[in-house]
Amino acid sequence: MSDLSGGRRDTLRAEQIGMIFQQFNLLPFGSVLDNIVLPLRFAPERRGRVGDPKVEARALCEALGIPDVLEMKASALSVGQQQRVAVARAMIGRPPIIIADEPTSALDETSQAAFLDLLFDQVGQHGTALVMVSHDPRLSDRFDRVLRMEDIVQLERQDA
Repeated sequence: MSDLSGGRRDTLRAEQIGMIFQQFNLLPFGSVLDNIVLPLRFAPERRGRVGDPKVEARALCEALGIPDVLEMKASALSVGQQQRVAVARAMIGRPPIIIADEPTSALDETSQAAFLDLLFDQVGQHGTALVMVSHDPRLSDRFDRVLRMEDIVQLERQDA
């Protein structure tokens, strides 16, 4: 990655990586549909993996349990709905990697479990790798591989 130019890194990121931000980073003045299809504007290859963006956005929303929000403004959504829109935005165009930064931090335990079930179902259906950062150790049982910061620091000390 470090050998690539900034522009090439940007292209690679847009084409191959879907991002779920901790604060969702939705455009509040835009519709849910606008927010979901936004990554396709910057990634022609990813756009090519989508037949009709509106149809795929609708299918993602249905799979994530928010079928009737496409025309709503992002600012009118609940936190849980915003979170699911952020997942749909990350998933559209089937990027091979999803990076999620604390996507469950604003949820209670029951909502967290339901949300993770939906997220894992979606990444499983599309064969997507999920890299997730969380401070919640209870989530580690859901992942194939878990790296803890203290383990990484210890390894770095051993290598020094």
